[in-house]
Formats: sequence, structure tokens, C-alpha cells
Amino acid sequence: MTRHLKALGSAVVRLELPSRLAGFEALPWELALVDGRPLALHGITVVRGAGSLSEAVGDRLDLPPRLRMLALFSLPRATAALDLGAHRTALRRELLALAAGGRSGAVPLELRTRQFGVGRATLCGMLDETDGWDIVHIVAHGLPGTLRLELADGGEDPVGTRDLIKLLGGLRNRVRLVFLSACWSGGQADGGPDGAGEESGTGVHTRRQEGGGDVSGGTGAVHPALTSLASAMADELGCAVVAMRFPVGNDFALAFAVRLYTSLLGHRHALPQALHHALKETVDDPELGESRYRSFSAATPMLYGAAALDQGLLDRPLLRGQPPGRYTGNAGPLPDRPASFVGRLREMIGANTALAPLGGVPGAVIHGDRGMGATTCAALLAHDHREAFSRIVWHPRPEWAEAITPSCADPVTDFMRHLEIRLPALAGLSDGLSWTEAMARIAGLRVFVVIDAADRVHDPRWAEMIEALVLALASAEGPGKLLLTSRTDLPDIAPALRRVLLPPLEPAEMRQIIRTLPRLGPIHRARETSRTADQVLRRAAGNPGVLHEAEACAGTREELNAWLRGRSA
Repeated sequence: MTRHLKALGSAVVRLELPSRLAGFEALPWELALVDGRPLALHGITVVRGAGSLSEAVGDRLDLPPRLRMLALFSLPRATAALDLGAHRTALRRELLALAAGGRSGAVPLELRTRQFGVGRATLCGMLDETDGWDIVHIVAHGLPGTLRLELADGGEDPVGTRDLIKLLGGLRNRVRLVFLSACWSGGQADGGPDGAGEESGTGVHTRRQEGGGDVSGGTGAVHPALTSLASAMADELGCAVVAMRFPVGNDFALAFAVRLYTSLLGHRHALPQALHHALKETVDDPELGESRYRSFSAATPMLYGAAALDQGLLDRPLLRGQPPGRYTGNAGPLPDRPASFVGRLREMIGANTALAPLGGVPGAVIHGDRGMGATTCAALLAHDHREAFSRIVWHPRPEWAEAITPSCADPVTDFMRHLEIRLPALAGLSDGLSWTEAMARIAGLRVFVVIDAADRVHDPRWAEMIEALVLALASAEGPGKLLLTSRTDLPDIAPALRRVLLPPLEPAEMRQIIRTLPRLGPIHRARETSRTADQVLRRAAGNPGVLHEAEACAGTREELNAWLRGRSA
């Protein structure tokens, strides 16, 4: 049989089994060896669930003349530390390169990404948009039949198959592809309909959740007890689903996703062909640890749903140019989006909640000791909220803030002029427009004002100005928001703003950061120098800024040792 398949060359195999044998569907048929290589590397792509309920799905609802993609990144505090910020940044960069601003041959893609606070309410809110989504990409930790989303406090919320399908139910007849970049998302969930698993030191055990019963979606269809999150989702939503059979590393997941979307959108391949090309290139990538286990890795990605057999996303007329609602440059100068971001889940959820339209407060103060990353957090928040505001005003830290002798520059006048430049509605502010009138105008705008290093201006008028702005935003209950960064909690300014303290990072998060640094990373990984890296981590004491300070002094071993001696003095 396998030799006949090999003779076909690259081929798509539609796997259909009678219901009594449904438990065999998820077996790793791709691992069958021919000449010492698994079928997956011979170009054989297996599509599961091809005879499922998805065949009964009716015509899709009207779709907008552009591709819409939603990418969600969930990392609860209780799970292993990952640099999910770097994953998100890299994937976003590659996808926007495919869109390339409407150039010839580009894909008209409207991309929305969300990290921090990715919980049930977030899913309901973001998925319930009129135009729907062509692609939903979810990066999360998982167990068979379960995705780990986030609670409001950053804790872990294991969401079983049945609940997840209810959350995604509004996508039925709209979504084209769901990509579950999560461990075990394609694996069988034995022991209960929700397939909720419990980890232990010896492996993964499953349990039947309270209120069991068969997994059922909006159609009332019953799924077999032995199923997977991916197969149930393909059945209920009538779409193609890419999932992971086994645990998958962060680097492998990112590289595979980028290559899949490049093949699918950039080269216009159908989904089975795109998956094959992406899989082969990723498994053969010597930069990835998974290249040492090629057969195992080749059987990790899975493809579900009859819609996947010939799925191509560029199969309808699409308009070029800037999609409506997409960011058009109203933010003015912003710091670069952080290329890497580790930890701070609870704090970022708190700040995001304060900046939400119904957050109940006019904004927040992000504060912490020097080096804790308040400005980095604010920069990421500003980039993440570009679509939510018509204007974003980033007021940078004053140049004199770090000087021993402050300059004679007037910080209040400087801020007023900045507002006037960025907000045409405030024309005349520097010519005597009263603060009361100016703040009232700001409060009615969909504007997000970020003031970096708000604690380093020592002028009584500065506190009065911020207080006036906060009061105007709070009284108007409008769409405007204010975000301050500071090394203190600004106890005498604007008590209405939510305070978000940045505590030291956890040791695992600090180790994740040091691994990414070009100088300290190799020192940390090498056995003969790992003790030096451990000394650096102890000196840093959870402060990421200190790690970057050490990185700057790690040009030579002597420089780094001198830095360590200086920190211990």
C-alpha cells in the first residue's frame, strides 16, 4: 500500500473511516516508513475528517473583498515561560510583508493580533465582528481536547472542546481556516467529551469534566468519545483546521506557521500542498532542534476537514489597497514595537483593561524601578491599540530627565505644543486657550495620550495639567485614554488612574530573556561559562534592564567580569 502511495509522488489522501473505527483516525499514518523515510516526507498529505459534518455546511455568508486574519497569543502565568512577544512580532512581520501595502502580487490582508488577556470574553468580543474572519490563528499551551486561555488575573483557564466550540460558534459558515498552534491540539482526547487533561510528573492523564455528555455544537451532532479538538472544530465550523498531534517547540511552531502562510498566501498553493512544502522545509531546517527528530516532527502537524481538500484562500475577488479600519499612521512617532517581550501577563492585562472602552477608569500609571520596563510595556500597548484610537500621542521622556542639572526648558509648554501639533482640534492651545476648554476638547476625541517618564518633571503646573486631563477624561466617559510611565506610583497625581506595578520577573522569565541576547546567550548555553551567566542572573535580581546593561558589557570575558565586580561592590 505504502509503495503505491509513494509511486504517486506528492498526493493528498482523504482518510474516511466508518464511525465504529473513528478512534483510528488520529493514528499517525504519516509515520509509515518507505525506504526509511516517513510518508509525510514523501509528499503524502493526509486529510482527516474529510467525510465529516463539514460536507453538510451550507453556502458561506457574504465575505468581504479582503482577507481578514485574527492571531491570538495566550500564555497564562501558571504555564512555562516563553518569549511569546518575539513569536508574535516575527509572525506579524512576515504576514505584513506578504500584504506589503497593496503592492502588485501582494495579498490584501487585514491582520489583527492580540496578546495579554486572551480569555473567553476576549474571544467572544473579537470573533463577533460583522465581517468575520477568514483565518483564526491561536498560539497557546494545550492538552488533548483542551486549550489554556487566560483568566482576568492572568491565571490559567483550561477550556475544553465543547466550551471552545461554543465560543467559536459565531464563525460557522464564515471562517476558512483555524490554525491551532498548540501542543496536542490534534491529539485524541480520551476519557471524556471535553477531553480535559491533567498534567503530572509522569505524563498526561485525562479526566471526565463535571457535567459530561457528548460534544455537541449548534447542529446537535454527536461526536465520538475518542476525538480531538481539531476534528470537532472542523465538524462544527465547517472549515479547515491545522493542528499539532504532539508537543511542539516555540521555534518550530513559528517557523512552520510562517512557511505555511507564505506558501498559502504568497505562492497561492492549496492548503494540502502548502502544508507539505512548509513541513518539509521546517523539518529540514538545521537551525531547529526538531531537525534531529525528522520522522517525529513530520507527523506533528495535522490537517482536518473536508474544506481542507482543495482549500485556497485567494478564491474570491479581492480589493487592493488599505483595508478600511486599518491603522493609517495616526499614531505619529512611536518607539519601535518591542521585538521581544517576556512575562508581565498580569500587569499587561491590568493595563489593557484600564484602556478598554468600558474599563471604568480614564487610564493607567505603569510604574517600577529603573530597568523594569515601564516604557517597553507602554510602547507595546501603544502599538496594540493603534486601531482602537483615531490619534495616539506619544510624549517622550524629557531630554533633561536624566541630567544632573535640569535644563531650563519648559515641560508644560513643550507638552502643550506637542498636543497642538498632533491634535488639530486643539489649535490655539499655545495662544491662550484655557486648560479647561483644551481638556474638554481632548475628552471628546478618540485619542490615546502616552506620557513617558511622567515623574521626572518637577513643575507644579505639570501635576495640575495631568490632573485636569484625567478629570476631563473621567467626567466625559468618552473614548479618550491616558497612560503614564513612572518610577513611582505618582501618589499625589491623578488617583483616578489605575496603578500597575512592575515587580521583578520570575527566574524562568529572566532565563528566557538571557537566552535571546546575542552576547550573554552563548555564555548561558555553554557549560564552561554557564556559571558566569548564573552570576549575571543573580545580580540582575529579576530586573530585565540590568540584563541588558550586562549585555552591553559582555564584549569580552574581562569586561563582563569587571561589570560583575562593579555590581557586587
